[in-house]
Amino acid sequence: MFETHSLVPETAELPDCPAIASLLNAAIALTPPLQVQGQPPLLHIYLPPSHVGMIGSLLPQLEAALRSLSGEQSWDIYCFAEIPTSEAVPDGPTARLIHHTLIEPAHRSTARSLQLPSFTPEPFAAESIADDPVAVAASQTPSSSDSTASLPLPTLSTSAPVPPAVAQSAPLPSVTTTWQQQALNHRRRGQRRQAIFGILAMTGVSFVLGSLTSAGVTWLFAQRGQATSPVEADVTILEPAIAPADVPTEATENGDPSAAISTPDAALPISPNSLISPIATPSELGAAAKALIAPPTLPAAVQIKAVGDVIPGTDFPNYRLPNDPNYLFNSVKMFMGEVDIVFGNFESTLTDHPYAAKDISQGMTFAFRTPPNWTDVLKSAGFDVLSVANNHSFDFGDAGFEDTIANIHQSGMQAVGRKGDIVKVDANGYTVAFIGYSYWPDHNDMNDLATATALVQQAQAEADMVVISVHAGAEGTDAMRVRNQTEYFFSENRGNLVQFSRAMIDAGADLILGHGPHVPRAMELYQDKLIAYSLGNFLGYRTLSTTGPLGLSLILQVDLDETGDFLKGRVIPVALDRNGVPYIDNAFASVTLMRQLTRQDFPETPLTIDEMGYILRTDQP
Repeated sequence: MFETHSLVPETAELPDCPAIASLLNAAIALTPPLQVQGQPPLLHIYLPPSHVGMIGSLLPQLEAALRSLSGEQSWDIYCFAEIPTSEAVPDGPTARLIHHTLIEPAHRSTARSLQLPSFTPEPFAAESIADDPVAVAASQTPSSSDSTASLPLPTLSTSAPVPPAVAQSAPLPSVTTTWQQQALNHRRRGQRRQAIFGILAMTGVSFVLGSLTSAGVTWLFAQRGQATSPVEADVTILEPAIAPADVPTEATENGDPSAAISTPDAALPISPNSLISPIATPSELGAAAKALIAPPTLPAAVQIKAVGDVIPGTDFPNYRLPNDPNYLFNSVKMFMGEVDIVFGNFESTLTDHPYAAKDISQGMTFAFRTPPNWTDVLKSAGFDVLSVANNHSFDFGDAGFEDTIANIHQSGMQAVGRKGDIVKVDANGYTVAFIGYSYWPDHNDMNDLATATALVQQAQAEADMVVISVHAGAEGTDAMRVRNQTEYFFSENRGNLVQFSRAMIDAGADLILGHGPHVPRAMELYQDKLIAYSLGNFLGYRTLSTTGPLGLSLILQVDLDETGDFLKGRVIPVALDRNGVPYIDNAFASVTLMRQLTRQDFPETPLTIDEMGYILRTDQP
């Protein structure tokens, strides 16, 4: 769905495709019309600049129309926005790639959208889960054998009119067909099935206008007062969609289970309504559309993609791993490449050590153990650097911690998080140093600012750029707001992320990648350096809660210049299915959330996130 390049190479070599262009324009009725190049399975669709402002409603219509034409084959679709002549750069690109999607055969996508089985799991009942959870999720999530599948979008109410959508399962007609008659028949069939596919268009319209209604609140944020994430990595075994408001679902072996979660500052309340208020007025949409088709900025010296907490499953004390490991990353793997470094927080262990260091008989205390050979799954997903500085890295003691690091290194990846370690990675001719911090003294301790500063200064002297991974902060839906104060969770000191992050940048760090709260948080530009305060959950196979914003995630792309300053970036929206497996979210819910949080928590920061997820600086011409 997403592409980071300004233009796909060799675009001009594709021939025009008037047959498909005629059908699409007849089905969607745009003026001026779309231009289409290529032949199935590869198509390039060009949108006039005037259509970019309606991209949220247009893309679902385009995908529905193309899906109806795909027949038995999958199509590779690229959508471009033409750059106006007045803004074009001499000898520069004439269009900017704004959307990429893979269209699967119509009969498969339709069946998946219409035949979702009812599924009502019981709270915390591991025994009730099917032996093959992949089969349970097959009709709800991308198939393990088909990485291009699209999930049905959540149902969101809207008062906006539903644009017509097109659907039919016939294969692509021959170019000798009478296109006018074919188009007329095509539209009639689309109208008869409008009730089925209208939900796709409704979701797109809701995204662009930013006007999620009460049904959207239920899906996006569930209910206030529901179960927040547990201290132990927000674990639950397929919990119900809405947990009882008066029953806590978390405890800690370190803190006081009876202690109340510290309440947010009275001056900084958080409410579901404040998070889903419209994110763009009609006038803002025009500015955002212009930003989409603006000429590309300076080329990056180093490009990094980063994700939050990753747990591929566990074999302790019960076996909870998928039968097909490809199921875990199939739907997102293609969006994790094409950069210099891919980072994630590995919140498990890679060991065969038989003895847990935690008493898992206590309520909501968990020890995660992933088989060592599953490093191949992480490597094939595209990871280069994995943080092991988190509250699960010592689940199996020192032996398990050292095994985890050794197995990551043996696979060709780098592990960051051992106390005192600076991990260096060569990227595009630059040396990038990584340091992993947490609130635990067994790692580099974020609460010891003097020692943390000295380590960053050492790394800055030895490398061209310094990237900080930090696992800290309170957890759950009550912890989405960023505050410049020490955060506590069940009486446990989780550090002051604002103070720590800014101190590390003052010491020489160039990028801060936060994780631990299990929900996305705002971003800030400080001294020309990007701080991502939380990347949320990314993969928690049958281990992490996916209720409300706990199930919203992202792939963060960051472009840095040769000095480590932030150039631009992108939020690639991800959501987690009921098994905690990521897929690309066509509803852009995490983009909506992070736009709102960034505006609320850092209204003066010179960043803007547009409706397609692009992160742009506002302090540069």
